[in-house]
Amino acid sequence: MFLETYIVYIINFLGFEPSFSPFRGLFEQNDLQVPITPSTLSFVPPGAAEDDATKSSPFRCYYSAMASEYTYNPSANDRGVWLKHRTDPSKDFTINTDYEVRAPVGIARNYFLTVGEDTNHAVNWDGVDFPYAKVFNKSFPGPWIQACWGDVLNITVKNTLPHNGTAIHMHGIRQFGSALMDGVPGITQCPIAPGDTFSYVFNTTQYGSTWYHSHYSLQYSDGLLGPLTIHGPTSANFDSALDPILISDHNHRSAFMDYYQEQFANPVANPPRLPPKQTSILINGHGSYAGSFPLNRYHKKVKPNRRYILRLINASTDSTFIFSIDGHNLTVVGNDLVPVEPYTTNHIYIGIGQRYHVVLETLSQEAIGQGKKGYWIRTEPADGCHNFETFPDDRQGILWYGSGSASGHEEGLSFKPPLPTTTAWSYNSTCSDMLELVPVVPWTVAPPDTSFTEVQYHPNQNDPLLEASITIDTFFLPAEGEDAAATVNVWQFLNDTVFVNYTEPTVNNLDPPYNPNAVIYLAQEPPAGSPPQTSTWNYMVLIGGNLENPTPVSGGRLVPAAHPIHLHGHDFAVLQFSEQPYNGVESLNLELDNPRRRDAVLLPSNGFIVIAFKTDNPGVWTLHCHIAWHASAGLALQDLELKDVLEAQIEQTPPTFARQQLDRTCANWDRWFADPANHWNPNGRFQDDSGI
Repeated sequence: MFLETYIVYIINFLGFEPSFSPFRGLFEQNDLQVPITPSTLSFVPPGAAEDDATKSSPFRCYYSAMASEYTYNPSANDRGVWLKHRTDPSKDFTINTDYEVRAPVGIARNYFLTVGEDTNHAVNWDGVDFPYAKVFNKSFPGPWIQACWGDVLNITVKNTLPHNGTAIHMHGIRQFGSALMDGVPGITQCPIAPGDTFSYVFNTTQYGSTWYHSHYSLQYSDGLLGPLTIHGPTSANFDSALDPILISDHNHRSAFMDYYQEQFANPVANPPRLPPKQTSILINGHGSYAGSFPLNRYHKKVKPNRRYILRLINASTDSTFIFSIDGHNLTVVGNDLVPVEPYTTNHIYIGIGQRYHVVLETLSQEAIGQGKKGYWIRTEPADGCHNFETFPDDRQGILWYGSGSASGHEEGLSFKPPLPTTTAWSYNSTCSDMLELVPVVPWTVAPPDTSFTEVQYHPNQNDPLLEASITIDTFFLPAEGEDAAATVNVWQFLNDTVFVNYTEPTVNNLDPPYNPNAVIYLAQEPPAGSPPQTSTWNYMVLIGGNLENPTPVSGGRLVPAAHPIHLHGHDFAVLQFSEQPYNGVESLNLELDNPRRRDAVLLPSNGFIVIAFKTDNPGVWTLHCHIAWHASAGLALQDLELKDVLEAQIEQTPPTFARQQLDRTCANWDRWFADPANHWNPNGRFQDDSGI
């Protein structure tokens, strides 16, 4: 089955254009979800939303290529089994299957997204008009993209913005062997020019929930984001599921209007110049600014005595949240796209970019009683990990049972859910990360081996344990058009900031000299006696805090701010999470036996983290802070992994579909960008941030 999966992948990505694919027709349609040929092995996945399963044409999984050997396991009390082999249980696809080794063979699914804005009609997400929205398919969040474990997704994006490019990143998708589909402008592609399209084609070897968003400058902060779910097995049993829950902060001004506050922030100036502030909290595009618009609150009706899957996604610009529901416990069964052993808690810390699959067990009718049919859904901004203009009310949603009654309404209002009178759980509100999670599929991480110093290259370091401090410094923006030169604040790793060139993406420039903040992971001969495909473990110590000129940084200063760190192209193991200052190798106490595994983790404000990942996925992968202001201010690394293999993939003759698309997109971008009349300000600076 693993071989068949990659035959599907090769046909659709590496070898042929869609017109020569067996899925031709699927790739040429513009419907959000295309019609599917009937299969003898098809089913509505248990993760489909409860109301979706009742539709006349609900979302279905199809495993036509596997129908002769496999059956679907429909039991609500055995959700750990996905597909059962008819004769050999060792070939089942279950929660214990190593999804980096084998996956089912699904079908090809086509989605079409239009990036656009409507300056004539303001959206209203929290009671206040917002005329600067940039959205997918005229909706916020964007459409829910669904797939089943092992499907091939083709997500075609058309850019209708008048004055800017775009590029879409499938957050947390490993993009194994498909680096050109990672969606980072200036690194894996040129931006999609206005009027142009780009098809992101990749195989879903993982399962769980994530989100897609623009990776072009600050566009996602203005609304370009949406949920993406890949249905698969679960480590705890459940009955049905609810729609994904995207939690985000919101600013009543465009992020592009307020970015200058990040560039010129100076808290000791007179008067102080402070970074941008957020105004309100949104759940799936619903919010109540300053508590003044309760009709706008998110609410969800549930039934007693049921087990629901919740999919929690933090899609914020600047905020870590603590999610809880009054009176209800939550059982975590997955973080990011990693299944974990069930862990029950009453609150969940969700950093920017992090996702959780959670089983919510609703109360019995007796426990609900007559007086408490509504319960607050709380999204509390974590202390030290947000920057709101005024501290918002954390009661941003309502979970409710049955029908609302007149006595349960706020005076003068008429809305369905009853107004809760419940109280919050007691917990520590300080910004943190979830530390108690144990992956179902275990990893054992090798300790750092100082004998393999040739594994990685960096101009300032040559050590397998790469130390990278986060600092803030200044950057010189040269004069452009009528805009004078300017010195701006930047964030940086390794004493350098990211500032990409949209017309010359890194994948087209893989030879040295390398950018000073690049880390190069080279191919390495495995130790004697190891299998030929043995992966190399690579290690990073990421350092926060408030220290002057820490070694090896020769300039800048560390700033006491917590940073949600996201790595593209990999899951990584969190070998150590420390809220204490880093004092060199004597500070290390690494957890190597099945440590936490994810693709986004919080770096404590005055502490450090140690992460490890395998060199097994050729590409140019970005590691960056997911606070949008910080990423735009350059807080990122570029990891060039297995350069020779990547070059061979890109430079195949004849060119692959991916290479042809890259070349076409860059040519179209170059033509559009070369005419200043296309820019928002033809006489001014076009790019004033990192670009990612």
